Amino acid sequence: MHKKIWKRIPLKRFLNPLLRILIAQLFLSGCVYPIRYAETLESDRGFLYLPSQRFTKEKIESIESPWEAKSLRGKAISTEDHNNLGILLAKRSLLDEAEQEFLEAHKSSASDPIPILNLLRLYFLVDAISESRALLSNYLKQASPAERNKIEKILLDNLREEELVIFWDSLSSIPGQEVHSWNGLADYFYRKQDWSKSYFYLEKILVVSPYHKNARGLMLKMADTLEKWDEAIVFGQSLIGTAERVPDLEYYLAHAYSEKKRYDEALEWIRKVPESDRGNLRFLNLWRTCLLSRNPRADLTPLVPYFRRLKAQGLEISEEDFLPTTVPEGREAAERNILGR
Repeated sequence: MHKKIWKRIPLKRFLNPLLRILIAQLFLSGCVYPIRYAETLESDRGFLYLPSQRFTKEKIESIESPWEAKSLRGKAISTEDHNNLGILLAKRSLLDEAEQEFLEAHKSSASDPIPILNLLRLYFLVDAISESRALLSNYLKQASPAERNKIEKILLDNLREEELVIFWDSLSSIPGQEVHSWNGLADYFYRKQDWSKSYFYLEKILVVSPYHKNARGLMLKMADTLEKWDEAIVFGQSLIGTAERVPDLEYYLAHAYSEKKRYDEALEWIRKVPESDRGNLRFLNLWRTCLLSRNPRADLTPLVPYFRRLKAQGLEISEEDFLPTTVPEGREAAERNILGR
C-alpha cells in the first residue's frame, strides 16, 4: 500500500540532491513510510483490539521497536491474533505488513467487521481516501444488513465521524441504502456548517422521498440558521400538515413569523410550544420580543415563572431588565416611548 501512495508524493520537485540521498538512506535503513504519518499512527487510539491471548493489548503497547514488531510476522494464528498484530505493525509504520495482517484477519472471519474497520482506519490516517472508498464499497456490497448496521454503530459509538462520511458515501451506491446514507451525510455537513453540501443531500432525499421527516426537519433548522424565513415557514407548515413533529418545531415557526413582523401568527405558535420547551432563554427572548413588538406596554407576567426558573439555574440578568413592564419603572418608560413617537 505505502509504495503506491509514496509514488504520489512529488519529492523531486522540492528536494535538493543531498537531501534526497539522506532520505533514501533513511528508507534503506528501515523507514518504511513517509515520516509525517509516523506520530499520527503511533498515538492514534482509533484502532480496535480483539481479545487475543497471543497478542494482548498490553503486549502490543509494550513493543516499541519496529524490528521486534516485524519479527512477529507469521506468528499469528487466529483472527484476533492477526487483527492485533496488524495494529502493532500499523503503529510502528510497517504499513504493508499491517495491511496484510488485517486482510488475513478478515479472510479468516469475514463476518467480523473489526479487521475491516481497522484497515479503514489505517487508510484514513495516511490519507488514502480512494483506497478507503474501494475497501468499503467492496465490503458493503457483500455484507448483510446486520453487518452494515454493526459497522455504522461502531463508527458512531467511537466518534469516527470522518470515516462515517466515507462509509455513507460508499453505502449510498447500494440500491435501497441511498436515502439512509444521504440523511447521515446531510446531518454531518449541517453540524460542520457546510450548508451547501448539507442542502445538496437534503434535496436528493426529498426528490426521492418528498415527505421524509428528518430531511424536512433539517431543512427547517437550516432555513432558521440562514434566516430564510419563507422557507422555514414552508417546511414547518409541511411538518404540521403531516402531523409530524420535530424538536422545536413550534419555536421555529414562531421565530420565522416574528422575523417577518407577523406577530399575531408568531404568538399563536408560541402558545403551542410544549411546556417542556419553555424553560430556555432563547424561547423567552422570542416570546418577550413578540409581545413588546405588538404592544410596548404588553403584560409580561406570563413569562415570570419561566424566567425565575432560569434565575435559579444561574442566569445573571435581572428580572427588571429582562421583563421591564412587570415593574412600575418599566411601564413608565414604555409610556414615555409611546408618547415620544
